[in-house]
Amino acid sequence: MFMCKGRCVYQGSAKDVVPYFAKQGYQCEPYENPADYALDVLIDVSRKPETLTRLNNIYNITHPNSLTLFHRQYSSTSNEYIEDERRKYKVKAARSIGAEIFYLSQRTLRNAVRNPALALSQTLASIIIGLLAGLLFYELKKTTEPGVQNRLGAIFFIVISQIFSNLTALEPLIKERVLFIHEHSSGYYRIFTFFIAKLICDLIPMRVIPAILFSIISYFMTGLTRTGGQFFIFLITIFMASLFGSAMCFFISATISIFAVALIVVILVLVIMMMFSGFLVDLSSIFSWLSWIQWISAFRYASNVLTINEFQGLTFCLPNQTDFCPMTGDEILDKRALAHANAWDLWKNFLALTLMAMLFFIFSYIQLIRIKKTK
Repeated sequence: MFMCKGRCVYQGSAKDVVPYFAKQGYQCEPYENPADYALDVLIDVSRKPETLTRLNNIYNITHPNSLTLFHRQYSSTSNEYIEDERRKYKVKAARSIGAEIFYLSQRTLRNAVRNPALALSQTLASIIIGLLAGLLFYELKKTTEPGVQNRLGAIFFIVISQIFSNLTALEPLIKERVLFIHEHSSGYYRIFTFFIAKLICDLIPMRVIPAILFSIISYFMTGLTRTGGQFFIFLITIFMASLFGSAMCFFISATISIFAVALIVVILVLVIMMMFSGFLVDLSSIFSWLSWIQWISAFRYASNVLTINEFQGLTFCLPNQTDFCPMTGDEILDKRALAHANAWDLWKNFLALTLMAMLFFIFSYIQLIRIKKTK
């Protein structure tokens, strides 16, 4: 016997459950567990007073009991009866938003502890790339050659390594896609709580620790300007670049269910953005109908912040004459057409990078809503 909200909707043999509910419009997918199927049917019926009434009426007709006369006095199509049922069985969330976030976060953290390979590999990769950047650009000299070129190269390498290193954010949602569809369509939790739990316990933590480790290693090994304020700007820019990479991967994985295809799309988008960063080609020399891409290049905004942060106020001397310093960092910024007259010129690039990351998270949430919840 199956009951829903205290009302019988089926009584009979276990082997007849699937055929019976199939006649009522609930199809059992191939290879779906009949027990899960029956549970999903009852959850769906609990949300639809009309369906609950119809199934209960069928039960009362086929299994007469003392309640039959009471239920038959109402017509199954009676508006008054339907409204009574709606008021009586108004669907409410089983748990609060806070409780759902707590349990989903708890599960996410437990999964991370049980399978630490991804977190460890992400952290280890950040350490290795940080060491590589530090060794490659070790103790950058403040000389016209090769000091200026090496500083620009270090900034470009740091930005692209941090954004590309977050391609690992593609895998988790693609792996959990089927589970998410099944659990959400069964009413286990809201999309919003799933999204928040993924952010606070998966995406963001996986970027904070690696970004901090990478920043400490690479910043001090390369010999970039060592002041507290400039290091802080460097750190939050690296974190935001990592967060942007994660946000875009999260959006792509919410849109595309095949990992290989999602990976190709992400790489294609990132390569296009990288080409319009301003490091590989002079942006003023490209076709005008392509120049708009520079305004949606996260590489450009991140590298602009780091370049202004590093070069502003520096002086560069000749390689063999350390007392003669004919070039300043401000002149280099002017040659690269980077405005640096005030603090806003730096922070507007950081704001643009932040907005791009936030927009991709918003698009990800919208895409989670749009995912077809067919099990």
